[in-house]
Amino acid sequence: MRPLRAAVLVLLTAAAGLLPTVAALRMNASAGDAATYAASLRTPVLTPTADDGAATGPSALPLLRAERAPGALWRAAQEHHIGTEMTAFSSDWPEPHCLAISIDGTEVFSSNPDSVIPASVQKLITAAAALAVADPDERLVTQVLTDAEIVDGTLDGTVWVVGGGDPLIMTQSYADSHRRQPQLRTPVEDLADELLGLGIETLRGNLIADESRYDTTRFPETWPQRYITQLNSGPLSALNLNDGITGFTTTLSAAEHPARWFVSTLADLLRVRGVSVDVEIDVSVAPSGMSEIARLTSPPLVEIIQQMLRESDNTTAELMLREIGLRSAGQGTTPAGAAAAERIVSDLLPDQSRPAVVDGSGLDRQNMVTCGFLVALLDHFGTESELAAGLPVAARTGTLSHRFAEHPAAGRLYAKTGLLRGVNALAGFIETDSGTVTFAQMLNGVPPDGRVGLDLQESLVGQLLRYPVGDVTALRGLARGSA
Repeated sequence: MRPLRAAVLVLLTAAAGLLPTVAALRMNASAGDAATYAASLRTPVLTPTADDGAATGPSALPLLRAERAPGALWRAAQEHHIGTEMTAFSSDWPEPHCLAISIDGTEVFSSNPDSVIPASVQKLITAAAALAVADPDERLVTQVLTDAEIVDGTLDGTVWVVGGGDPLIMTQSYADSHRRQPQLRTPVEDLADELLGLGIETLRGNLIADESRYDTTRFPETWPQRYITQLNSGPLSALNLNDGITGFTTTLSAAEHPARWFVSTLADLLRVRGVSVDVEIDVSVAPSGMSEIARLTSPPLVEIIQQMLRESDNTTAELMLREIGLRSAGQGTTPAGAAAAERIVSDLLPDQSRPAVVDGSGLDRQNMVTCGFLVALLDHFGTESELAAGLPVAARTGTLSHRFAEHPAAGRLYAKTGLLRGVNALAGFIETDSGTVTFAQMLNGVPPDGRVGLDLQESLVGQLLRYPVGDVTALRGLARGSA
């Protein structure tokens, strides 16, 4: 055992001496220069010996040649260059701010370890938690239940419409009113058509909305009144239609009782289809033992989550947070969902600072997270993930469809946007000519007027398109080969 212990001591001593030298490697060295430089770092050869101590066979490669640690060399080179460059580049950004960068999953820069306000970039956390608690292919179901029978085309009794939390149930006219098309939706007209297909010609009795899947707090209680007045999100309900928005042609107006409005609209759709409808409308919980006569199914949950990211849909985000709370803690509430989402993503990244989750959309200014956490979260899922597939694409889709049109990042930047008063944020992936850059930039304290935040985002993206830097392709190839 003594020769082995001696070898280990030599290894540790040599490794300690190698680290400061590796950190000094400059990024502008060519691959050949890097190899020559690496050769100068060789340590004495540890030649294999027989049990009696005699050397056996030809001299082996040195165990501690720098070429045996190409990953460390590459990382040190990137960190040295990018750290110097990005520290200077971000020195005059508004405070507080943070920036984190990784290349091909390896962190190469991080500034400001403190949490800042993420704005809508918070939806990355909501998406990650939702994907963790639900089957991506699952669909949310809105049910129509009754204990009555259809007799000679007449359904005379009580009918319940039970909300399943689908945030994308829309009329065609509401979907058409959105600027970006087409809109992913669950057509409420399909539910009316299915009821018509049962042979119903007359509907009498009671038409009752059941929104008991979630609580009936219409907006997160921590939000300021201006968010509600401005309708940054519609009123929340497990039986949701048109984001709870009743008027949208000239100015927005919201339903005071979203679930009641849902069934009232359903009754109107039946009338348009020639059904005689004479019902009392109410809201209550459906009793057990009812028979399902119709259902409306959502798109797959993964598509709903991707729509939330792509369009930065606040209503979808808040309803998804309540679904997270229901599945994780048995409570379809904002506080339960926030606590669950915070725990879920923290468990995914135990080495990162825990974020503060207050709502699902990022509208609440009490949400706090570090740039390092967001980059680690994005890298945890990766560029081929369902989460990444939902990110807006520069000059192509979602909230980035109108940005970077004349920029080299067009079609190469996939990122979640964030905007609040005084806050600009951007986090995602950039496919460069020589690697994938993951980044998160959050600027707090941005002047409320003008394009300061947006301009800083665009200049950062332009800078990141240059990374990885230096002629280190061969060295990085060695790093991958040794993994």
